[in-house]
Amino acid sequence: MATFMNGGPYWHLCTPGQYTEILCESEEDYKFYMNLIAICAALSGVIILTFQVMSNHFHFILEASEEKCKDFFNRLKNRMLRYYPLSGRSKNLKQFNEKILPIDNLESLRNEIVYSNRNGYLADSKYTPFSYPWGSSYAYYNFLPGIEYHKAFMDLTDREKKALCKSRVLELPEEYRVYNGIIVPESYCNIKKGEALFRNANHYFSKISKNYEAYSAVAKALGESTVLTDNEMFSVISAKSKREHGENQPSRLSQNVKLDYARFMRQDYFASEGQIHRILALDLSVVRELFGH
Repeated sequence: MATFMNGGPYWHLCTPGQYTEILCESEEDYKFYMNLIAICAALSGVIILTFQVMSNHFHFILEASEEKCKDFFNRLKNRMLRYYPLSGRSKNLKQFNEKILPIDNLESLRNEIVYSNRNGYLADSKYTPFSYPWGSSYAYYNFLPGIEYHKAFMDLTDREKKALCKSRVLELPEEYRVYNGIIVPESYCNIKKGEALFRNANHYFSKISKNYEAYSAVAKALGESTVLTDNEMFSVISAKSKREHGENQPSRLSQNVKLDYARFMRQDYFASEGQIHRILALDLSVVRELFGH
């Protein structure tokens, strides 16, 4: 509680994935954004507790004034607008605007951090929340020996700095470290403070793997649609089915109950038609008709 009370204000800044075309088409694009975020954080003065870069949208949990958060995003977008034409690409970024939501209590801040740190895991099944490379989630409660041996940004040549920043030579904080062409997040994100907001590692792990209701609440506030994996959704529905009907296999429920559960899955967890079909063993045509498709 003291860690929370002695800091702030806190914000969840995100961008609209549903309205944005693919931004990261290659590893080079992901690296560009990883480095751009480090640069914009230094120039705007925001503190990043955690962040994730997705193929078409971003999540940031920030500690700063609202004005600094907006400055951070504006710097990010302005450099994006210059980046694509240099590689002969055109991107429509008219609807690529920030949503900045205040976080006013400790439990909400914990939930927002966890929600952000799960995003890569949800988007790409080959990763876990502790291995997704395009963000800072992998650094949470993960001892990473050797960061002090990563090359210091300030020790790079001017040519190396230009290549990394995709811009003129910039002077960045001396604590910034570089590995494999990326300014590593643990050198500029306040991971230690983020971790200190949880009681311990077990508390964090429990939230990132079981806190389904909180994920739904955050997604609704952000207007997002991806909440749970199939396995997680099955756990929720199986528990509900066992509690309400004494049946831990949702596929064995009656058709009418399945239709009620389908509505519940869509309304509370933004489940896709395919996910509803797979978990409830409802014919896909029935699911589509239920939701007017």
